[in-house]
Amino acid sequence: MAVCKGCDEKCGKGAANVPPPKNTDGVFVALCKIACETRSEICKGKHKGKKPSSVAESKAKNDPRLQKAIDKRYKKIGGGKAAVNKGRFVKYNNMPSAWKRAKVAQKTLDRQLDKIEKQIKKKATKLMATKAAKKAASSWMKFVPILNVVSTAYDVYDLASTGYDIYDQFKQAREQFSGDVYRTRPDVAIEGPNGKLQDIYDFKMDNPETGYQDKWQRGQEQLYRRDLKDSTGVGKDPNVVSCKSCGCDGQPCVGS
Repeated sequence: MAVCKGCDEKCGKGAANVPPPKNTDGVFVALCKIACETRSEICKGKHKGKKPSSVAESKAKNDPRLQKAIDKRYKKIGGGKAAVNKGRFVKYNNMPSAWKRAKVAQKTLDRQLDKIEKQIKKKATKLMATKAAKKAASSWMKFVPILNVVSTAYDVYDLASTGYDIYDQFKQAREQFSGDVYRTRPDVAIEGPNGKLQDIYDFKMDNPETGYQDKWQRGQEQLYRRDLKDSTGVGKDPNVVSCKSCGCDGQPCVGS
């Protein structure tokens, strides 16, 4: 039931009419449904004092439609999961000063790496070096860059299947690690079964009542592209989930 007279006519019912070619991406469509529903609810007076993107993120964390779409799209690689508003580290040398972004302190990286190394070593000492374990370990580091390890810590891979090989590879990767690192926090990052970044979706919400429109922060889009390139090996753009790209019903999109 609408919370005010004429709400459905004015604010819409939160329907998404995703135009092609994005309508073939089930994950994008699922996030658009969340975005359009959020937009309609805010227009109707709900979620007072909250940022539209924050509301959408909260919905995305537990929305079964999103996980179902992820399961279907990434089935060939063994599935995936949505990391919502989760911090990531991105290596980006010679960043333009105009972006005004602070580097992550080396001591911060070292502290995180220390935690991971300690956890890996603890698990590794309890395992037998089986043939299957060696095979898993030798393939793991090829697909999970060192920065992904730092970002996702030790909850994304099965330490019980790797053993000493993974510990040795981690130490070697750490010794080679250098460069300028920056922190990002994508609204929705899709990670594969080994924690490898697959795609990024970012809410750029608007509010016709106030004229509010989420915009890219300086360097944000470029850092997302670099993270995707480092993880997938190919140039990919982050996906913008907005009123316009989702075809939300209700009041016209801000800036359209």
